Amino acid sequence: MIIGGGPAGLATALTLRDHNIPCVVIDNHMGSTVKLGESLAPSANTIFRKLSLEEVLISKLHSLYVGNNVVWGDASLRQRYFLNEPYGDGRHLNRALFEKQLQDIAIERGVILLKNHRLTNITEQDNKIIVSCSDADNSTKIITADFIADCSGRASIVAKKMGIKKQIIDNLASYYFITEQSEESLKGMTFIESVEDGWWYAAPLPDNKVIVNFMSDSDLHPTKSTSLNDWLLGKIATTQHLKNYLPTIISSTTEVGIKTATTSLLEKPGGKQWIAVGDALCTYDPLTSFGITNALVSGHNAANAISGFLDGNIDSLSEYITSQMALFDKSVALLQNQYQSEQRWFKHPFWERRQL
Repeated sequence: MIIGGGPAGLATALTLRDHNIPCVVIDNHMGSTVKLGESLAPSANTIFRKLSLEEVLISKLHSLYVGNNVVWGDASLRQRYFLNEPYGDGRHLNRALFEKQLQDIAIERGVILLKNHRLTNITEQDNKIIVSCSDADNSTKIITADFIADCSGRASIVAKKMGIKKQIIDNLASYYFITEQSEESLKGMTFIESVEDGWWYAAPLPDNKVIVNFMSDSDLHPTKSTSLNDWLLGKIATTQHLKNYLPTIISSTTEVGIKTATTSLLEKPGGKQWIAVGDALCTYDPLTSFGITNALVSGHNAANAISGFLDGNIDSLSEYITSQMALFDKSVALLQNQYQSEQRWFKHPFWERRQL
């Protein structure tokens, strides 16, 4: 049983099917929402091959991600292309269609997907997991499983029902808007620019749009959603370089909002017959670019661990958890190094918190 039909859940399901293990995915995704991670780094190509998902990457639904425009550490604008990357180029994802592609492929490979169902209860009986879920009409289904994977994203629904909390490491939030991009603006690149109280991130979206995120700590900006658009436009006007890439934003901003982007870690990552996967286990600062790639890798590794557990390997789950914790610790160390390389505003609370 898999709770969550996003990239982590579907990667888990696809890998379980490779092991000829039947699985059911409960997905409570009720439509399109803005995702912070719209860019897939070149390193993700490896996990796509492992999951036999190469057809997704070559689809014209997604555009090439060829490099980054970066302003960090000083006022210089640097362009970093992926020409010498061993993995090739990345992809700027049409995220809604990307997840639909994964769902369609999962169904083709024998995964049972219960769309628009929410988990209502979990109990244990005779070494089995009894899961109750209901649809939009409150029709209840009861499913018996040997194992459950919590792939429910930041919500960590299974862990939450078990009373397990998350350790929140920072207060990072994304203050974002979507706007039109001119033909000459990003050209397949992402844009990152550090500023006094945080950093900006912009990436292309489908239909000639771009998502622009201001990343900073939520407690530093008690901004109300009603004034968010004007506040963001005022702040982007003070950037040194990004403002020049988005000349039409004043008249064309559409969706505006705030999303959490905290780094967090589940206090207990698994139990006797369950494990947490992807963002349900731990979340990463978007600066790491770990988001979608980690979801797929974590799902693949979790499914291999579950298969081993069901085959009698009592160490497979602990080995999975150990590897995920090692990756999390590594990411935190890399993140600290990246933040500490920006010293221009080290006395500002945002940067001071990240100098430790």
